[in-house]
Amino acid sequence: MNTNESILVVGGGIAGLALAAGLRRLGVAPTVVEQAPAFGAVGAGIALSPNAMAAMRALGLDGAAIRAGRALGTAEILDERGRRLSRVDAKRISDRFGPNVAIHRAALHDVLLGGCGDLDLRPATTVDKLVDRGSRVEVTFSDGRSDEFDRVVGADGLRSRTRTQAFGPTDPVYSGYTCWRFVVDCPPGLTGVQEMWGRGRRFGLVPLAEGRLYCFTTLNAPAATADPEEGRVDRFRTRFGGFAPAALDQVTRPEQLIHNDLEEMPPHPWSRGRVLLIGDAAHATTPNMGQGAAMALEDVAVLCELLAEGDWDDVLPAFVARREPRVRFIVDQSRRIGRLGQLEHPAALALRNAFVRLTPDRLAQRAAERAAASGM
Repeated sequence: MNTNESILVVGGGIAGLALAAGLRRLGVAPTVVEQAPAFGAVGAGIALSPNAMAAMRALGLDGAAIRAGRALGTAEILDERGRRLSRVDAKRISDRFGPNVAIHRAALHDVLLGGCGDLDLRPATTVDKLVDRGSRVEVTFSDGRSDEFDRVVGADGLRSRTRTQAFGPTDPVYSGYTCWRFVVDCPPGLTGVQEMWGRGRRFGLVPLAEGRLYCFTTLNAPAATADPEEGRVDRFRTRFGGFAPAALDQVTRPEQLIHNDLEEMPPHPWSRGRVLLIGDAAHATTPNMGQGAAMALEDVAVLCELLAEGDWDDVLPAFVARREPRVRFIVDQSRRIGRLGQLEHPAALALRNAFVRLTPDRLAQRAAERAAASGM
């Protein structure tokens, strides 16, 4: 690729910082803008499956992620009473495909920032106007500055303004359930991922480094259901009181709970002219397979691999052709798992639990290995 091309990366999350680090390794110095007042994560934990770690390895950042995270041993689905329905041997997957690491989002962002070195990173900055002139992209920033770039990459998440500016509005699709996430101290003896399936709700536990525990919960609810701080802890305890008391008892302040609806992006174009979308801006998925960040990291690894051998105009069609089938499998499979996990009717719950319990673990293992195999 032409290392003299000017590249603007919009968004300083996982996708944007990973791309900046990857381009830097290719000898390109992109500019990265982020709307938040500082580069850092707002969130709880995240699982980096072997395919995500393969992408981190391509960026030269896998070692730092391993040191900041915690290797996972097993992944189990339990019913609301704690009886095992299904089990996946994460260590076996790691032995075959590479490490499976749980990490705090803030720690992951620190790792990715470390890969960006002294690049031009601009917090508290958004793109107010973006015009593709054919040979250049004219950009007006929120601080009043204007500039021209050879390429613009939108890595600005589910509500991507870059997507709207370049392609027009595309509304995310609500999954039908909302989510709360938090981090507390890990109870003794918990070394693997556990996800408990109840009636229209789930409760997940993911051990992190330094004795911490990432928890996530889901609940069937209308879109945009309000959860004001007043009474939030009591409501949360009422909704999930039958799950994981050792974790639940540590939730005492409303600010501990990060609340958001779970949505996905319908199929839509990723590339037009000199503008490209990656990560959630292109293909946000529900988190039921733990593959959202992995898809963003795979995007970056594939794009940088192709750019190492060719120019943008030649690379973009090949990039989309390689990534779309892989991402569509993850999005569709994650949606199916979510619908299964969120069932509410008692008869449907009994059938679901019996089906999952009687399905051989080797089939669940096989499905997990397919997701973990690198899509690069």
